[in-house]
Amino acid sequence: MNRRPIIIDCDPGYDDIQAIILAKQCENVRVVAITAVSGNVALKYTEKNALAITEYLGFDVPVASGAERPLFREPLFAEEHHGEEGLLGLNLPEPSKKIVEKKAWDFIYDIAVELKGELEIVAVGPLTNIAIALMKYPELKDLVKNIYIMGGAILSGNSRFSTEFNIHVDPEAAKRVFESGIPFYLCPLDLTRQSYITDEEIVKVDEMGNKETKFFSDITKLSMRTFTGNLPQRKDGIVGSNMHDPCTLLFADDNSIFEFEECYINVETFGKNAGKTVTDCYSDKQAEVKNGYLVKSVDRKAFVEKVYSLLSKY
Repeated sequence: MNRRPIIIDCDPGYDDIQAIILAKQCENVRVVAITAVSGNVALKYTEKNALAITEYLGFDVPVASGAERPLFREPLFAEEHHGEEGLLGLNLPEPSKKIVEKKAWDFIYDIAVELKGELEIVAVGPLTNIAIALMKYPELKDLVKNIYIMGGAILSGNSRFSTEFNIHVDPEAAKRVFESGIPFYLCPLDLTRQSYITDEEIVKVDEMGNKETKFFSDITKLSMRTFTGNLPQRKDGIVGSNMHDPCTLLFADDNSIFEFEECYINVETFGKNAGKTVTDCYSDKQAEVKNGYLVKSVDRKAFVEKVYSLLSKY
């Protein structure tokens, strides 16, 4: 089978780590590069974590480093959820592999040119790297087939009451991506909070008995608490880990267990609601032009089974 080429643009982060572990075994997509951006933690940690996890997995994929800060705003981090260095206090061996010499936006563009319109991007951090690539290379919009974005919140946020972290960190970058003309699929909190794995379900991963699945299990169990130790993480009382980034990756790999709808999507960039995603998906008033797709729901049981299936390949 010809697997579709993807770049994972990320800010590792526990759920980015989960996604990368799963990505190595995906059936329909193949990772051609990973690009790191500042987000969950500072860039010096996200690039190191991307190098370390790929080396730990024996995942032969180049890693490029990108933006240290948003386009116009001060950096914002989420150490309370990911730990100061992004691994919730876990350690990976010091990586021997090195960051590629090109900056992330140049690397994205060069790969897109090489793949002649077949490149897809799974973006699970702030969208700064992609926005810079689009500003530097306007023709990139015609060279990227799809972007799958973990970001946004329709009902309730996590970084503020109305905003999701990735979009809140750099709303101006998100706006550039949303308005670029590249087809995109938005996987908001409303979706990714459906794609959790419980403390009981992770036991099956424990039983797989190898280093890759053990690291997945260890970081997942730690993420069931906030980093300050509060249990459970989820407000509904379920002891489980919200697998935001794996949800977006698995949608890119196989959307058959998801429901999604074409709609208008954009983001506020001014005032107290800067970073708030807006859509006509649930509105009586519809936009004349639909610019993206909102992923609305997932079959959670099928999602967990897919996670098991991919991890069992290690």
